[in-house]
Amino acid sequence: MRSIDAAAIGTLGIPRLLLMDHAGLALARAVRTLTSASPAPIAVCCGVGFNGGDGLAAARHLHEWGYPLRILVAGRADRLREEPAVYARILRGLGCALRECATAEEAAELGSWLADAGVIIDALLGIGAAGTVREPVASLIRRINGAGKPVVSADIPSGLDGDTGRIQGVAVRAAVTVTFGLPKRGCLIANGPAHVGELVIDPITIPSSLLVP
Repeated sequence: MRSIDAAAIGTLGIPRLLLMDHAGLALARAVRTLTSASPAPIAVCCGVGFNGGDGLAAARHLHEWGYPLRILVAGRADRLREEPAVYARILRGLGCALRECATAEEAAELGSWLADAGVIIDALLGIGAAGTVREPVASLIRRINGAGKPVVSADIPSGLDGDTGRIQGVAVRAAVTVTFGLPKRGCLIANGPAHVGELVIDPITIPSSLLVP
């Protein structure tokens, strides 16, 4: 999928911002299937990379649909770059606050913040993450798993290795995983099935010619 993304963006010239917006829309649709007409806030937990940008894009769509939001960045928001930074600026312009969580101690304060949510979006780590999950993300994952709320993961549950399906120290247990383009191998083997929940595949406008083997 990394090669397919590179071909879509670098060779065909499809803007990453467009792909990210459709990824966010797919996540928002999955959230909508899990909520009632008068939902509790949606907690959107974002990393500082492109996976986090997918979560921020989802927050924009959910805001437009009238959902109350709690948006969290795992790190300092000034570390957001490129497209994720664009979505952060859009959300702030819409009046949405972004809460920062840069340490394990700050993550420890989020128990009730997450438990009061109706649905949690996990957009902390993507398929590029390697090695044991570090703080503050490791503590955030534990808090997400302990919140007792349905979780929608972006592309792959955070902490699950995209190639092997092994847990990288700790991993999100999702109710739904919306994977982009094609399913990741790690979703289907080893610990993957126990953490992925329902697997939804969305092409996010990647041309079918790139997705066909």
